[in-house]
Amino acid sequence: MSLKHSIENLLRDYPVLFRFGSRFYHWFNSSFKTLSPGTPEAILKSFEILKKEQRQPFGDYYEFGLFRGYAFLKAFEHCQKLGLDEVRFHGFDSFKGLPPAEGIDTADGRFFEGQFACSRADVEKNLAANGMDMSRTLLVEGYYEESLTESLHDQHEFKPAAVVLLDCDYYSSTVEALNWLDRYLSDGCILLFDDWFSYGDDDQLGQPKAFEEFLQRRKDCKAEQLWRFGNHGNAYRLKLSG
Repeated sequence: MSLKHSIENLLRDYPVLFRFGSRFYHWFNSSFKTLSPGTPEAILKSFEILKKEQRQPFGDYYEFGLFRGYAFLKAFEHCQKLGLDEVRFHGFDSFKGLPPAEGIDTADGRFFEGQFACSRADVEKNLAANGMDMSRTLLVEGYYEESLTESLHDQHEFKPAAVVLLDCDYYSSTVEALNWLDRYLSDGCILLFDDWFSYGDDDQLGQPKAFEEFLQRRKDCKAEQLWRFGNHGNAYRLKLSG
């Protein structure tokens, strides 16, 4: 367990101290890197699996919750390394940080409004400065209940998903992301839930609850658990019947 993760657990029951520590940490540690060290490797592993299977059509990469854009960039670099030149990259973020917690998302005071904020301009600068092909990139700005609309489907050419990273912390945000993404979830696609264990092993909070409700609604979908990654992540593969 990393020192950062140990401190997070120590402060978990003291929301005010946690928020102060979080703001100080991100101010002090403003470098361009991931907050979840296991996530880039999980993305690479997912693309390697799908390439080995010679998946056709291959599909695109979707990421919900970019922060500074590091994992998004790594997804692009992994695809370049693997020769997956047809993959496009779709990123969804408010670029203002987390929305206010409501309902069951208030169960853990570690998450707060504005947390993980990074402007769109700074994210685009980070991506472009590190070699990302912006012509293969789409960034959608806004809180999900406002940006993930029915009309968005018609505004851009979205293809079936190959790999999806859900790094949006809240139950409500994960519900919004899965509901909008529903029509692009193809047989064999891999879903990476970066915040699966953010609430410990409680499956009635956060991403576990959101995914279970999704599977209950989509009776034709079965989920195969693949591996855990980082401090909080869990990877699943979808199997569609019919």
